[in-house]
Order: sequence, then structure tokens, then C-alpha cells
Amino acid sequence: MHDDSQRMLEVRGLGKMFTLHNQGGIRLPVLQAIDFDAARGECVVLSGPSGTGKSTLLRCLYGNYLATEGSIRLRDTSVEGEPWMELTTAPEQHVLRLRRDVIGYVSQFLRAIPRVSTLDVVAEPLQQRGTALAEARERAADLLGRLNVPRRLWDLPPATFSGGEQQRVNIARGLVGNHPILLLDEPTASLDAGNRAVVVSLIQEALDAGRCLIGIFHDEAVRDAVATRLLPLQPVSQPVSRQTGAA
Repeated sequence: MHDDSQRMLEVRGLGKMFTLHNQGGIRLPVLQAIDFDAARGECVVLSGPSGTGKSTLLRCLYGNYLATEGSIRLRDTSVEGEPWMELTTAPEQHVLRLRRDVIGYVSQFLRAIPRVSTLDVVAEPLQQRGTALAEARERAADLLGRLNVPRRLWDLPPATFSGGEQQRVNIARGLVGNHPILLLDEPTASLDAGNRAVVVSLIQEALDAGRCLIGIFHDEAVRDAVATRLLPLQPVSQPVSRQTGAA
């Protein structure tokens, strides 16, 4: 059990079911009765076979998916006293503020912004929180350099970069804001061994700084290097059903 002052995230009875309206209202359960806490300095790695809802769980924690049932509470470190916020019922503007200040997300793929340079794509999370442009770019440049993104690419939009280059830009963007809670969805999937080692080092630094990480890592070596514990997910056993009254 974690010390309450160290806990950053609390999930209780979380369930997620998708309704397939274009298939007669079939209801597809993906997550059921998920319970866990996560604390400062932890990297909780979601484990289990494909189809157990690992990415769905991350999207619920980020507020991209609305949970069907249960509770997701996170510590709002941007407010004095660090009150707990219930994510599943928070108004949209509160969710957006939490994403800006408290909880970051590194997806598998970069959503490139047209005509915006790589340096500014990475610096943007800092600028959104009021950091001066020069300082934001300096911190972005430091991460891009550590992640071996060539300097000649920094002034170019990343849409035409290779998959590995885009993923490193995505990682830099996710890490630069120093969000107290960070969600990682296969951040090393497209990286070679050298760059995977850099990402492992950056994750370990984030943990040493007291950040709370929850991630998916299919690369066993990376997972073993960063995980403080595993959270196994199991396939939902209840059958697919039809929504009552569906046409």
C-alpha cells in the first residue's frame, strides 16, 4: 500500500464497453473491474496478451475514452494542496487543464502539426504553460539532441520524417513538459537499440525525479529495465451482447 502523499493515481472498478452502433448495437466489453494505484517514482507496466485493453486503459486514464463504470482519481499537482480530481466526471475544460499541467501522453505515432518546425512541436507543451519561447526551445533542443534527432531536421516539420525519427520527436514532446504523471504507449516500438537505450535512460531520470509513469512496453529488455512493477490485464470473460432495444 502506498503512502497517501506519494500516490498520484487511483483507479477503482474501472470498466469500458464499446457499443458498435453500425453492427446492431453489439456491446463489446474491453475492461472490467480494474483496480490499482500508482505513485511518485513508479513505472507501472501494463502486461498481458494482445486484446486485453492495455491501450484502451491508457486512453481512459488520459480522458480520451470515457469509462463505462468505475473511478479514475488523480492528484492535481497544479493546484495548492494537491487535491484529488475525479477524471470520469470532470468537465472538459478541467480535463484539458489536467493534460496541460498534470498528465502527459506519448502515443505510438506523432500527430504532426503542418508547417510547424520540429523544435516548436517539442517546445509547445512548455509554451502552453507559460514558459518563455527561448527557454522552451532550449529545453526542446536538449531533448532532441539526447534522442539523436539530427540538428538539420529541427527547423523542418516532422511529417516527412522516418517512423523512428517521428517517434523520437514524440518522446521529446512528451517528456519536455515534466508532467507529474506520464502515460507511455509503446514509446520504443520503432527505435533501434541505441535509441532504445537513450529512452530507457530518460525514463529512469523521470522516475528519479519522482514522476509517475504508466506504460506499455512489448520489448522485454526495455520493460525489465524500467518497470517497478507489472499490472497484468486479462481478457474480459463476459460475452458480447446486444444493447436492449437496438434496431
